[in-house]
Amino acid sequence: MMIALILFSVFFLFLCLIALIVGIILLIVRRNKMLGAIMTSSSAFLGIIFCGVLVSSMILSSGFPGMSMMRDHPMMYDDLMDGSTYDDTGGEDDPYNDYDEYYDEDEDYEYFSDDYTQYKVGQAAEVEDNVFINITKMEKWAGDKEFNSPMAGYYVKATVTIENKASRSTTYYADDFLIYDNDGLEGDNAYKEDWRIVVKPNTKVTKEIYFDVYGDGPFHIACYDASWSGNIK
Repeated sequence: MMIALILFSVFFLFLCLIALIVGIILLIVRRNKMLGAIMTSSSAFLGIIFCGVLVSSMILSSGFPGMSMMRDHPMMYDDLMDGSTYDDTGGEDDPYNDYDEYYDEDEDYEYFSDDYTQYKVGQAAEVEDNVFINITKMEKWAGDKEFNSPMAGYYVKATVTIENKASRSTTYYADDFLIYDNDGLEGDNAYKEDWRIVVKPNTKVTKEIYFDVYGDGPFHIACYDASWSGNIK
């Protein structure tokens, strides 16, 4: 259908070109202004229309990426109007089954000590130039009525200090800190305090972070490329 439309448009564009040439000859050489003007303007107008039709036909014939993907991947079972189904894959496996090999929504992120510079709770780490962070304490927190029951039977409450000895301000979020249990499974931020803090030059701030964890300690709290390890009190 699209090929026929393209050929139709090319044919009429050729006729418009001939009419345009004839119109110019009548207008300039023969000095037949009325007929020459009519043929020139009509052929130009029709030529623009058929150019648009030709371009649209070529775009539609090339198709969109999504349509091309659908053509390249057969559907295993299509519902028919009578409720039955048919299989047009020729016995092949569902081409989309490989998706599960690359993505698992239940996958837990794991802790790898080689990814971090290791510190103990209470040790300050320079995570930026002249910016020092210290996880000073980890302790159990039972939670309150605003929260669901914790996964491990308790929450982990971490106290963090951020000291800025630089000449510019720096910003940190509660989400900058991650926690991992003894099995390396990543916990969740409980968001009792979902804070954002701007630490001005030559100042020191103390904040608290609450985590919901899967297993027991010792726990590892990571921020950027630094990690603090310790047991809860």
